Amino acid sequence: MNNRFIDFREKYPQFIYSGYNVFDTKEALCLEYHFIIPGLAEFKPQWEIRKTNTNPININEKKLKKLVFSLGMVELVSYWKTTCSPDILINCGSLSQTQLEWWKKLYIKGLGEFFYQNKIDFKDHMMSIKSLCYQNESNSCNYNHDSNKDSKNDVKVHNDIKIDKPKVLIPIGGGKDSAVTLELLDGYAIRFCYIINPRKATLDTVKVSQVPDRNIFITNRTLDENMLALNKQGFLNGHTPFSALVAFSSVLVAYVNGIDYVALSNESSANEPTVFGTDVNHQYSKSLEFESDFVDYEDKYIKSGVKYFSFLRPLNEISVARIFSKLKKYHPVFRSCNVGSKEDIWCAGCSKCLFVYIILSPFLSEKELVSIFSKNILDDPKMLSDFEKLIGLKPEKPFECVGSCDEVNAAVQETIKQYKEKDIPLPYLLKAYEDFDIEIKQNINDLCNNFVPEHFVEALKKFE
Repeated sequence: MNNRFIDFREKYPQFIYSGYNVFDTKEALCLEYHFIIPGLAEFKPQWEIRKTNTNPININEKKLKKLVFSLGMVELVSYWKTTCSPDILINCGSLSQTQLEWWKKLYIKGLGEFFYQNKIDFKDHMMSIKSLCYQNESNSCNYNHDSNKDSKNDVKVHNDIKIDKPKVLIPIGGGKDSAVTLELLDGYAIRFCYIINPRKATLDTVKVSQVPDRNIFITNRTLDENMLALNKQGFLNGHTPFSALVAFSSVLVAYVNGIDYVALSNESSANEPTVFGTDVNHQYSKSLEFESDFVDYEDKYIKSGVKYFSFLRPLNEISVARIFSKLKKYHPVFRSCNVGSKEDIWCAGCSKCLFVYIILSPFLSEKELVSIFSKNILDDPKMLSDFEKLIGLKPEKPFECVGSCDEVNAAVQETIKQYKEKDIPLPYLLKAYEDFDIEIKQNINDLCNNFVPEHFVEALKKFE
């Protein structure tokens, strides 16, 4: 067991979700949360959710506060993990025992990679969550609104779109998946885009999609400097379930702007564990399990009326890559590389770059791929270890948002076939692959079946 984990828990036994402030204006919804680790630090992370529309609609203040409070329940994970205090005290919201168990599941499963990477054998009994404000969930909430109240419980926000098509909010990450969702829904819904902490790839993706500026919602999330300082001092750090933040914040954005649906771009591949034989999954909060849990929780305890779903869930990475390969206008701007994200580049030397290169290889020529990634990553011997993880020869996949081993193997086998048909020498990794003893479970055509809801079948056909 990690000695720092034991020491921190003994020294800092409590983590407190003390309260939150909400300031609502015509331009933005501003949130500030207050977390405390007694004897160590206080944290006040902030969110600024900008609005863009102009015609007022009514929002129930109680539901709004439930959404804001719930977003804080996810936000606290980033701060709690610094010490993994055994007791989490919720002083600003009422939660039943069933709700507390729901949150406990999210924390433990959503932090599976964090525990694994930090060599922490975390059990259910090592975390206690208590809601000390069961009768009055607004004790520690300060809500301020500038002028737009219709009644005691209603707040005016804005929406100037009056069209019969459903309004859909699409979170944009800058990669191929959200671009596919944007294109498939074009003509079938009124598209709105949601971006957290915009960067060039996300802004360029939206620009290429031609979603109008008034339909773009940009949110700035600011981490507390005290937590960043603790990380530098050697307190515990690691991966958190970011997509759970996307879930709660996107429903909040949709709710205050009168949007009917939130359409995520998580595909079926997100369900596979990262560490084989365990439930450690880098993509847990993108999985069907979390999506189902979230939809159930929101429907029972928040009741915003916004419908949250992953539009690409019926598809896998192969199917998404096949569609994206035809969306040429996005090829110069999409980015999924975490290493090169600040510079807006593909580093061409990490497991995520290798995965995206592989999954697109059956559908794009080597010339097209090199124009995107700057080199043929399949011809780089330094990528062999990551390659072996992706195809399932090691006990864990890379801790990145990558497809299943079956999908990677199917893409590799199809790419080898195409190289040979064109009588082109195999690059280093594909040549090495031929010496591996890998069972062929599914070919690429099997994996390209699209099991989509009937309503969207026609949308898929336009790319065939």
